[in-house]
Amino acid sequence: MSKIYLILTALQVLIRKPMYVVLTSILAIFLFVIYIVLNNFPVFASIAAVSLDPVILWKVFANQVTMIWGIAGPVNILAVAFVSLLAGLNLSLIILRTRTTKVFIGRTNVLGFFGIFGGAFGAACSACNTALIGLLGVSGGLAVFPLKGLEFSLLALVLLIFSLYYVSKSMFEMGVTK
Repeated sequence: MSKIYLILTALQVLIRKPMYVVLTSILAIFLFVIYIVLNNFPVFASIAAVSLDPVILWKVFANQVTMIWGIAGPVNILAVAFVSLLAGLNLSLIILRTRTTKVFIGRTNVLGFFGIFGGAFGAACSACNTALIGLLGVSGGLAVFPLKGLEFSLLALVLLIFSLYYVSKSMFEMGVTK
């Protein structure tokens, strides 16, 4: 059976259940916001110390997205959005499979976790990423990468696509997609 067929079949099952479509959307938006906030945490922490007004926080968030778009280009923001969408799909499919079969399979979920985690590292320009990338000990090293840190988003995309395939395959094998 084709890998694409398995993924499309699992996505059809998900689409037929509006609650999971809403869950996917909420998770994707939440992860997008988290990715941007984590990579610019000092900025958000400074603003939050002054004011927790949601309007101000939203303006700072929109400004950060615009700044990343201007510095790193639209490809970076689109990659983060795609990572967020795939992560939301993965998490929704895992929840759907787990609720349907009452079985939580760890191996297929590990790739998704690493993809979601990797997406956080690729969510900003290389200058903004230094706070989060410092956890890996390579904060200044991003500048030497040919894609200026976009490599993390691309790796996250690959991991999430593999995870999506394995979750879809396990759903098929467990009879969830029938």
